[in-house]
Amino acid sequence: MFKAIIIARCSTNETKQDVSRQSEELHKKFSNQFEIVRTFAYYQSGTKNEGNNLEMLSFAINNGISNIIISEISRISRKVVNVLQFIELCNDKKINVIIDNYNLHTLNKDRTVNTMVQMMLSIGASFAQLELQQTYLRLASGRKKYLNDGGVLGRKKGSIKNEKQILIEHADIVKYLKLKQSVRNIMKLTSKSNGTIQKVSKILKAKECKKEAQ
Repeated sequence: MFKAIIIARCSTNETKQDVSRQSEELHKKFSNQFEIVRTFAYYQSGTKNEGNNLEMLSFAINNGISNIIISEISRISRKVVNVLQFIELCNDKKINVIIDNYNLHTLNKDRTVNTMVQMMLSIGASFAQLELQQTYLRLASGRKKYLNDGGVLGRKKGSIKNEKQILIEHADIVKYLKLKQSVRNIMKLTSKSNGTIQKVSKILKAKECKKEAQ
């Protein structure tokens, strides 16, 4: 049985259950076809996940993985160039990428490049990037209207939490940081964003530095 990994990604502003849903549905559908070696489930913007993609591809290469399974092409990236670069690297290493929602395979059964799928992916990735750009435009338009109507951006007075409140609210993150867990693992364990974990880590490091200085 050929080995495979599953990639499930959501942006930090997407529904928290989406990553779990992607993972479970793909595992259920493909576990009888492939040996699922690992599932990479994480939260990260689709425009800033090049490092994640390289890490996952490196794992696939080093562990003899011949298939990468994703629910849709935007799970790789929201940028056309990044999608195409990732697919090209996979092609070079004879790793087949399976895009579930359209039942597409980037390689044929003899491990040659599926040229028709390559063309379709270029078009699909372009639409994914266009969708993101349209979202940004809608947000900018809504923000402009809000300001024109007298709205005020920023936190309300008194809403900024102090460091002690943050550490109490995110005690689970504090616990895992003290156990030397990686940020990626903490994201999976707590379902909290990379930004929140980094904020808590920064506060803890500042406190440690203060203690050492005293």
